[in-house]
Amino acid sequence: NMGCPKDYSIKGNMGAALLSQPDLIKKILCKLVSVCSKPVTCKIRILKTEEATVALCKEIASTGIAALTVHGRTRYTRSSHACNYDIIKAIKAQITIPVILNGASLDITNKGDMTGLMKETGADSIMVARAAWYNPSIFRDPVPAPVREAVQTFMRYCIDYNCSLHILKYTMGKFRGAFKDGATSLEVTRHIEAKLIYQYFGLGDYYDEVKSRRSDNIQEEFQRNKRQKLGQDYKILEEELTPPILQSFRSKIAPKQILNQWLEINGFTKPTFWTTDSNRIFTGFLKIDNDTFAMEGNFKNKKTAIQAVSYAYCMKQNIELRHYKTGSRTKCGDCKCKSEG
Repeated sequence: NMGCPKDYSIKGNMGAALLSQPDLIKKILCKLVSVCSKPVTCKIRILKTEEATVALCKEIASTGIAALTVHGRTRYTRSSHACNYDIIKAIKAQITIPVILNGASLDITNKGDMTGLMKETGADSIMVARAAWYNPSIFRDPVPAPVREAVQTFMRYCIDYNCSLHILKYTMGKFRGAFKDGATSLEVTRHIEAKLIYQYFGLGDYYDEVKSRRSDNIQEEFQRNKRQKLGQDYKILEEELTPPILQSFRSKIAPKQILNQWLEINGFTKPTFWTTDSNRIFTGFLKIDNDTFAMEGNFKNKKTAIQAVSYAYCMKQNIELRHYKTGSRTKCGDCKCKSEG
């Protein structure tokens, strides 16, 4: 890809920065053609003049590449400027390898426009980016679907595959004509919940249905994978963990530390802790001597899962949750140890 005009490409001597270095272009392409078993293609932007562009394309074609894509703008012109079809036509007349036209999204609204431009320039194919972003059904023959219909189809895929909110909002901002009642994409994508965006397109109920089904499937898979990963017998600890208790893991209680101290005082070997996860839902495990214990729950990280299994074991053994060095049952301001009581 020698057509990218972005700053990071130019500063890294990549993309369109290579267009002013024909010797390096030839060296790169000749090397790729010599070592690749698959066809090598190249994509460029036009230069300031037709003569310079055609000369460069002849040099590129001589390297043995399979096809050349030409974006009909220079590295300095943006997508809002017109595409130069005359230069692409001149290039096609001067080289024998297939030429792929690029940069025509401003002039494309349906598949007929694509074939028309190919006929006008002689291009063998056409590469479409922004026009397909504006309406993903642009390739439908003979005409694309209405944008709103295409967007609803797209959004069903987003729901089915659990598309992240930031990707959904970013993509929705690119569709043209998808919003009703004069609403702008900003007014829709400002929502902080995916469900509100889906509701705008009449897919709120479908979102709830899929989300409920996915939750059930995740729990089923979670239980199945957990037992497969463990590969040994263990005892499930059952203990109610309310939000205040979970919150206290990060402040006063520290069940893992208290359990370690209790086990050391009572002559047990040092315990082993580990976790397993399924779809980022963690289960904590604890091994003491020859016994293995597990604490199931919707724990979102490893630390919480480990503290949960420690807490549940303490409750099972009636271990008082207090600091064994100071005797304090809560955080003590006078305590000088690392755990601060």
